Amino acid sequence: MGKRVLGSISKITKTMVGGAIAFSGTATAVLAQNNAELYGHLNYGFIVVDDGDITTSEFADNSNAVSRFGVRYSQPIGQGTFKFNFETGLGLAGSSDWSQINDPEFLEWERTNIRKVDFSYEGSFGKVYLGQGSMASDGITGASFSGTDGIATSAVADVGGGFHFSDGMVDGTEPTVKSVFNDFDGGRLGRVRYDTPPLAGGGLILSAAVGENILSEGVDDTVYDLGLVYNGDAGDLQYSARIGSEWTDFDAGGDANSVFGSFAILHTPTGLNGKIAAGRRDSDNSAVDSDYFYTKLGKRDFEWFAWGKTHLSADFFWANDSRLAGDDGFAWGLQATQELDNYNAELYLAYRQFQYEEPGLDYQDIDIFMVAARWNF
Repeated sequence: MGKRVLGSISKITKTMVGGAIAFSGTATAVLAQNNAELYGHLNYGFIVVDDGDITTSEFADNSNAVSRFGVRYSQPIGQGTFKFNFETGLGLAGSSDWSQINDPEFLEWERTNIRKVDFSYEGSFGKVYLGQGSMASDGITGASFSGTDGIATSAVADVGGGFHFSDGMVDGTEPTVKSVFNDFDGGRLGRVRYDTPPLAGGGLILSAAVGENILSEGVDDTVYDLGLVYNGDAGDLQYSARIGSEWTDFDAGGDANSVFGSFAILHTPTGLNGKIAAGRRDSDNSAVDSDYFYTKLGKRDFEWFAWGKTHLSADFFWANDSRLAGDDGFAWGLQATQELDNYNAELYLAYRQFQYEEPGLDYQDIDIFMVAARWNF
C-alpha cells in the first residue's frame, strides 16, 4: 500500500515537473514581468592537473558552484506564501568533467542541467515543496563559515573529479577521483518535501523528503531522506550543526543507506573558523561499506586590500573502503578567496593533492591547481 502511494506521488511530481520544464522559457518571461527576482552567476576558471605522468590544463566551469541562471517568484496566498523557483546550469564543461582521456564540449546544455523547477507553500505549519529541487539532506555536509566554499567544500572531487589515478599509464580503466572521494551529501530530485517551522527558539528545522531522478532516462530508484539543521550563537561564537540520512531503494533490487553530517564554528572577533564532516554508506550493490572524515580550518575577513576581504583555509579528507576493502584515499588542499565588492565578484585560488592506494597497488598522486572568478548578478 505504502509503495503504491509513493509511486503515485512520484508520478504526479514527474508530470508536474515535466510540464513546468516544457514551459519554463515562457514561465520565466512572464514571471520576469511580475516582480520576480532574476539571479545567477558566472563562475569560470583555469585548471592544471598533474597525474604523475602527464600534465593537463583546461579552461572549465567551476563545479563547486556551476554557472547558472534562475528566477524566483513569490505571492502571498491565504495565511502563507506561494513560491516558484526555476534554475538551470548553463551547460558549460565543468572542472569535474575533464580527464586525461575525456575532452567534453565547451557548451552542451542538457535536460540534466536543470537544477530546480520548484513549487512551494510556506505557512505557520512549515513549508511544503513539490517538484525538482533539493532533497531534505541536500547541504547537510555543507556547514561552513570559511568564506572559501566557492572553491573548496567537503565535495573535494568537484575540481578534478573526472581524472584517473595513474599507475604509469592511463587507459580509462583506472579509478577516478570522484569514485574515491564522496561526501554522500543529498542531491536534487523530483520530490515531495516537508520542512517543519523553526523549532527550539528558531534555530532548529527538521526536513523529510521522498523523490526520484526525473531528469535522466531509465533511472527509477526511489530515494527517502531526512535532514536536521541547527544554527545558533553563543557570545562571540557562531555555529551550525547538521545531520542527515538517506535511503535508496534501487529499482533493479537492493538498497543503500547513508548517514552523514557536519559541524562548523566561527569566532567572530578573530575570523578563526573550523569545520568537520563525516559519513558512512552501506549498500547491497557494493562489496564494501564506505566511510570518510573531512576537516577544514581557516581564517576569514583579512582586510589586506581596499577592494574587499580575503579568506584563507586548508582542508583534509580521509576516505576508507571507497571502492575495495582495504583501500585508502587522502586529499589535502589550500584555498584563498578575494572579494571584489565593487563588482559583486570573487576571485579564487586553490591547490589540492589526491592520494589513493589499493591493497597491493599504490597509484601516483594527482596535483591540481585552479584559479577562478565568480561574478554574481
